[in-house]
Amino acid sequence: MKLLLSFLLLTSLNSIAQSSCTNIWALNFNPLASIDDGSCESFQSIVSYNAQLNDPISVGTGISNLHAAILDHGPVQLGLKVNKRFVADVVPTNNNEYHVLTGYSQTSFFDPTPVPGIGTWDFIYSINLGEYTFEDLQIYVSIDFDPIDGPTQSAAFDLPVSAVMASIGQSSASFRQGSENLGFNYWLAIAGPSASNYDPLSPGVYDISIRVENLAFNVLGSAQIKVIADDPIDGCTDPEACNYNASANVDDNTCVFPTAYADCNGNCLNDFNNNGICDDLEVVGCTYETAVNYSSLATMDDGTCTFDGCDLSDCAAADFNNDGIVGVSDLFIFLSLYNTTCSVE
Repeated sequence: MKLLLSFLLLTSLNSIAQSSCTNIWALNFNPLASIDDGSCESFQSIVSYNAQLNDPISVGTGISNLHAAILDHGPVQLGLKVNKRFVADVVPTNNNEYHVLTGYSQTSFFDPTPVPGIGTWDFIYSINLGEYTFEDLQIYVSIDFDPIDGPTQSAAFDLPVSAVMASIGQSSASFRQGSENLGFNYWLAIAGPSASNYDPLSPGVYDISIRVENLAFNVLGSAQIKVIADDPIDGCTDPEACNYNASANVDDNTCVFPTAYADCNGNCLNDFNNNGICDDLEVVGCTYETAVNYSSLATMDDGTCTFDGCDLSDCAAADFNNDGIVGVSDLFIFLSLYNTTCSVE
């Protein structure tokens, strides 16, 4: 009887000792626990787009820590981004879509010579495990080498980053950043034939993601980006230009812009007197050719004309046709009005 009670007590204590959960970061962890039992379950990570990584990019020259898709959970931060090799970051649209061009990469920041087989763009993954190590969490970078988009595309290749780090003796490292272009032999050696689907000269859509799992194989979170590679189309890419080409993705410096006072068709934005000359270009002055102070540059009369014999203001009452001259035509107008009855108030 004592033996049975001892066995039951030992079993109970062992069960209590193992208990359940103890976080990393639940759903619902265990690997063979050692107490806790809260019993965890919930997990919440935050995914943000076009965001700034906490840490600078440690590989490559001139690559910023901006414009990334980021998964944050406490001290752990995973990120993905795209840059145009030896040129600049690619700024995403629609949160996580990175538009790039087909073609071969230039050789360096200073040498534009194309390098056959290496595309114009890189993707970069950033991993900061904080207090954890690659032995605590499993990190995977998933790469779709198939340019086809949608349900018919080939399965993505999973790069087990944690296992790779362990294989090169860095399993205890808590921070890793890396960048490899899809055209490098690096990926062919790791992913095999599936990586050969990528062609820097062919348009396509490539899905890339980074995710974290705990040792119980629970997916704790992931961040995804979509790389859209298009053939280059030259044209004016400025939406403010008169010859803007919505299809163009390479600006050819041909943009033409309207003036500050007219639209793209040359129509005035403001023409107060409707004389076809934009208000911004009007030159005010005397416009009557027979006036003493006539200005050939004036486009809008300002009422300052003077004439031999009288000032325009003195002659105005007799200048029926407002041509600045009291002449025969004014006499005819006067005679046509002769004998007309005028009402007097």
